[in-house]
Amino acid sequence: MKAFEAQSLPLQKGDLNPTFYMEALIDATTRLEVYKTKLDSSKLDRSWFLPTLQKKEALASSQIEGTQATLDGILVDQVKPSEKDKDMAEVRNYLDAAIEGYRYLKTNPMSVDFIKQLHKTLMSGNVRRNKTTVPGEFRRSQNYLGREKIISYVPPVAESVDKLMENFVEYFNSTEDPQRPLVRAAIMHAQFETIHPFMDGNGRVGRILIPLFLFKHRQISLPCFFISETLERDKFKYYALLNSIREENNWDSWINFFLRAVDQQCSKYIDMVDKINALYEADLERAKQIIRSNKVVDIINLLYKYPAISTSIVAKEADIPPVTATRYLNALEECRIVYSDKRPKNRTYYYYGVLEIIR
Repeated sequence: MKAFEAQSLPLQKGDLNPTFYMEALIDATTRLEVYKTKLDSSKLDRSWFLPTLQKKEALASSQIEGTQATLDGILVDQVKPSEKDKDMAEVRNYLDAAIEGYRYLKTNPMSVDFIKQLHKTLMSGNVRRNKTTVPGEFRRSQNYLGREKIISYVPPVAESVDKLMENFVEYFNSTEDPQRPLVRAAIMHAQFETIHPFMDGNGRVGRILIPLFLFKHRQISLPCFFISETLERDKFKYYALLNSIREENNWDSWINFFLRAVDQQCSKYIDMVDKINALYEADLERAKQIIRSNKVVDIINLLYKYPAISTSIVAKEADIPPVTATRYLNALEECRIVYSDKRPKNRTYYYYGVLEIIR
């Protein structure tokens, strides 16, 4: 099988038939606007539950690559980190890369060097990777995609990667393409996966670029829209439609699939925000009855950022003595807002109300 010769972006006139995916585009655009409105009007500031959404996205993206971690495990890991667990290391790296991307793109355009930095962050440390992978460096040899020794796709030759990625970054930053931003996000992601610029980690980098692209082009006010959960559920269709671009130049089916995934993910998030708001109001009111302190709002807010939480986290982030943090958490457990593992030392408290919503 020969190496694929990827075309430059933007796509040529005639590559797309917008009528094929127009209905999906309208649905996805409408649903994304509803989601943004829900976030803007949320009773609980989104900055409190964004970290938990990022953890769920990090898990879903890593699961596509075969990671066996669980959401509960990730949430506990931030209280009691496991340095030897490669699955947890991969998820932590993804979270670090997402934060790096948000901070960088607030004031800078995307660059080739920064994509390399994202890859370095994702692939550094105790994670599984191809032995020939150099974190933060484009490949200098041919790579192959497939399962069980059956090659399904051969990416462009290594010598073409630099030029293709320069064109990719230009497209990422451009505002001149007449296609709608969600369509461009679909094209952008497919192009990155087609180039496959690294020996390993391309899927994780490519998926983290989706919310960063939407953030950069003002479709979302924070990089708080993640699509990996839906892609992971339909991952074989995801792979097949990416291949249909390469084999048949069939962009329309891929774009339609991507837009439907956006629509479905938005629907989940809208429902989640509604449930979080209802839970927040109810539990904050209950907590105010048992914790007579101006810190009660801070403590309840922290439960959304850390659904698995410890006394030390509460003490540090709420700026209260550890003994006070323990007393407040135990009071919340008595009225069954949180539940603990009952350990005599280093106890972990779980906020199952929000866990049941986000799982």
